[in-house]
Amino acid sequence: MDDKVSNESTELLSVREEQRRMTRQRIITAARQTFEERGYGQASIGDVAKAAKVNRATFYLHFTNKAEVFTEVYRAVREQQSAQYWSLLGQALAEGKAASVRDWLDKALVWWEDQAALLPAIHEAMASDLEVATRWKDQLDQLAGELGGYLATIPEERREQQRLRVELLMVQLDQLCFRAIVQKVFAIEREALLDVVTGLWVDALGLED
Repeated sequence: MDDKVSNESTELLSVREEQRRMTRQRIITAARQTFEERGYGQASIGDVAKAAKVNRATFYLHFTNKAEVFTEVYRAVREQQSAQYWSLLGQALAEGKAASVRDWLDKALVWWEDQAALLPAIHEAMASDLEVATRWKDQLDQLAGELGGYLATIPEERREQQRLRVELLMVQLDQLCFRAIVQKVFAIEREALLDVVTGLWVDALGLED
C-alpha cells in the first residue's frame, strides 16, 4: 500500500514538473514574440503574460523580472548559435587560414539573418539594462570557452589576450551585422562584406592571408 502511494506521489510530482516546464517554455516563447514586436523598452511583463495566456502571478513563479525572461530568450538564441557556429569557429581558427575564417563568416551571417527580428530588442536591452548586459557578457565568456582547441595552439602567456581578441571581434561582427542586416545603413554586397571582415580577423589574430 505504501509503495502504491509512493508511486502515485512520484507520478503526480512528475506531471507537475512537466506542467511547470511547459508553462515556463510557453512564457519564454511568448516573450520572444513580444520583444520582437514591441522591442525591449516597450514590452511589459503584462504583455508577455497576456501573450503566454498566464496571469502575472504565474509569470513571477518562473521569472523575477523582465530582464530575467529576456536573458532566457537570449540564452536560447546563443545556444543555437553555439551549436551551429562556435565549435566551427574554433576549427576555422585552429586551421589558421583566411579562407577557413571567411567560410565560417559566410555561414555565420545566416544566423544573424535568421535572428533579424529579435536583434533590435537585443541591442536595446544591452544599452538600457545593466542586468541584461552583465548576463550577456557571462554568456559570451561561456561560449568563448568552446574555443579551447584553438586556444591550446596559442602560447600560454598569450591565450587570455587572444580569447579577448576573439570576443571583441564577435562583438564587432554583431554590431556590423545589426547595422547591415537590420538597419541596412551599410549598402555593401555580401562578398565585399565578407572580404573586409575576413581581413580584419586575419590582421587581429595573425592568421595566414
